[in-house]
Amino acid sequence: MTAKIRKLLVQVDETRIEMGQAINPPTRRAVAMAVIENPYAGRYEQNLDALIAIGEELGALLGEKCVAALGIAPGEAESYGKAAIVGEAGELEHAAAILHPKLGAPLRKAVNFAWYGGPHAARNAG
Repeated sequence: MTAKIRKLLVQVDETRIEMGQAINPPTRRAVAMAVIENPYAGRYEQNLDALIAIGEELGALLGEKCVAALGIAPGEAESYGKAAIVGEAGELEHAAAILHPKLGAPLRKAVNFAWYGGPHAARNAG
């Protein structure tokens, strides 16, 4: 299943001073987020394969967006993280289905990152 993406948001955060100390070069971080339609919102579904496929698609797309926003080559990323928020009609398992089975491999490929050691989170709204 192809993700029905309602919105994409890409943002770059640049820290130039931390605790009164200049940071040179500045620390730069990018975030890419997608607001998608949850095909299982409001109903129970045993098989979450559609969300697993959406996770795989989003891993590549969002990773590529972050690399482009930072203006770096894919091997220059120093770390990355992942998270999902599920709306009120969704279940925590829906976020897990997007994040865990298949999102990671295409995300690591997009940022050319061999090891993942950052935080990840799955949360319901509220």
